[in-house]
Amino acid sequence: MNKNNRVVFLFKLLLLAYLGFLFIMTLLPDSSNITYETTVNLVPFTSIDNFFYDIMANGFIDWEFLATKPTNPTEIVLYTFTDSFKNLAGNIILLMPLGFLYPLSRKNKVGFFHAFVVILGTTCAIELIQYLFLASRRADIDDIILNLIGGLIGYLIYKWIE
Repeated sequence: MNKNNRVVFLFKLLLLAYLGFLFIMTLLPDSSNITYETTVNLVPFTSIDNFFYDIMANGFIDWEFLATKPTNPTEIVLYTFTDSFKNLAGNIILLMPLGFLYPLSRKNKVGFFHAFVVILGTTCAIELIQYLFLASRRADIDDIILNLIGGLIGYLIYKWIE
């Protein structure tokens, strides 16, 4: 794929906007969830296993919420799915744009290992900042795993359309 300067510039702007969104979603304090104690999970697949167990037991759609026949579109989007499903899917979807936009914003080709390092570095930095500075966020190795999967899916989509 031969990229001209305007296309690369456009993708750099999109990447910058996405990184701003990523910052807001992951690194701003969540005032509704302040615990004032260190919350960290360093055991891989613990949270993922708990989420899958909850989804198997309760499903991924919150039928009790839907039974109230909501009409507010914002509430429908926010509350239709269970928290476990939103956490799993959200962590995967969150870094997909990085895996897709980062190679598109570069003039030179980005190989798999390069993309892997950028995605892994980004998600590790997010979790480290959450652990060190945000009492309202939980640092979790499973977030790194799910974010990495999502970022690599984004990169594979980029390779597919390339």
